[in-house]
Amino acid sequence: MNIQRYALSIVILGLTSADIFAIEKNNRDRWTTPVKKGPDKKVPGYLVNLGPTGARGTLESKSFTVKYIFADSPADGKLQLDDVITGVNGNAFQVEHRFGHHLTRMKKFPNVGYEGPLMDFGNAIEESEGRDGKLTLTVTRGATKMDIVIQLEAIGQFSKTYPNGCKKSTFLAQAAINYLSKNEHIRREMCHAKCMSGLALLAAGKTEEVKKLVYSWNKIPKFGIWVWPASYQCILLSEYYLATKDKAVLTTIQGLVDVLQRGQVADMADYEDRTHGKMGNVGHKFRTGGFGHNTNVGGYGTMTITTSLAATAFELAKDCGAKIDQRKIDMALAYVRKSTTKTGYIGYHTHRGSYSASGRQGLAIIAHRLAGENEQNNSYIKLASLGLSNSKKYLNDAHADNILAVCWGLLGANVSGDEKALRDMMDYNKAWLNMARCHDGSFVSLPGRDMYDKGYYMSSRIHLTAAMALVFTMEKPKLQMLQK
Repeated sequence: MNIQRYALSIVILGLTSADIFAIEKNNRDRWTTPVKKGPDKKVPGYLVNLGPTGARGTLESKSFTVKYIFADSPADGKLQLDDVITGVNGNAFQVEHRFGHHLTRMKKFPNVGYEGPLMDFGNAIEESEGRDGKLTLTVTRGATKMDIVIQLEAIGQFSKTYPNGCKKSTFLAQAAINYLSKNEHIRREMCHAKCMSGLALLAAGKTEEVKKLVYSWNKIPKFGIWVWPASYQCILLSEYYLATKDKAVLTTIQGLVDVLQRGQVADMADYEDRTHGKMGNVGHKFRTGGFGHNTNVGGYGTMTITTSLAATAFELAKDCGAKIDQRKIDMALAYVRKSTTKTGYIGYHTHRGSYSASGRQGLAIIAHRLAGENEQNNSYIKLASLGLSNSKKYLNDAHADNILAVCWGLLGANVSGDEKALRDMMDYNKAWLNMARCHDGSFVSLPGRDMYDKGYYMSSRIHLTAAMALVFTMEKPKLQMLQK
């Protein structure tokens, strides 16, 4: 056994459950690490957004400490920095929030989600908005305990079937679109946020705005580009063409397909001697039909999420008339299916457990739905939907970019046509969605439990705002990839 791994194992075995939960209590120093660009660059760190109050803070086990207040927000002039919030609407926070790495939590404490102050605060927002909008916070300021009333807009509560048949969902979707429309940050965003923003605006009928975004992205990238931007670019351009029939993007769509096809593993035997830095031999992580991070098939192996993303791009491009080897699509989907367990869990490289899976599950459902109606695809969608239901408590704990999980997990639940999966995901995470709402109609990333999560730093608001604009209008989806 490697000596360093052995030593690490001894350390971990010596920790109590309380110690494990305390590992990430300080958000791995992200409480005090701000973003460098965008609308949140003045915020002192990756803080917990306190819903549409306009305040943000750190999360302790049974309280929030206010660390930032947006000017002209409902909390401005009401709360002060370092106020400690210990309850809401007359109820003290009694359940401790469980910190700690999500894999430990998933394995040892599978019933623990975001219960505690996060859920209590989000539910109180729902309660207050359904009445007169008055949100009463129990605050300790120095040595003084007091109640402070924050006036929110009384927009009503989510319906039992939300986002379907729900006035509040419609209101929030329009507010999100208003935030995105003509937003100067979108073109400078990374591929995830740029694509989802374009899709949200396209679904909202903002065709001319989307045309400008699409035309700025209408060029074929060089081989070697990462699979992520090539796939997202192909998805946006394809959906744009299907909606507008603008032939100006067809050459680029075909070029993107050609680049992506070269980035697929044809035979895992060709990679059996592949190594990756300190990880050593990673040949077993390169699977036939899969895609890795980049189109030159470098890195540490193929991944189910990039493979489902590329398969989604292929299917949409095919609908635009692009020429693609059908065997490439079949191989990609077969790899994803082989990486799915009997409970619907989808692994990172293979079926083995690693990281929360809601984003992978939702995207796999969308890719298989686009692949057409047949017994194999329908059976798989049913299985992945079961997995989504099992993932409802880990929606925001995804690896590297938690917004990916929220976006694809919720959209995939609706595309599945499985009412239980949709209700499990939406109902359990209702309070979380309220907490992610900002006072200006946007949504902001909330800290999850993955040590490598950089979602907030890649796109603190645009990505999630675009995703929620699509989620809250998915009762009547306008995009090809979101059809049931």
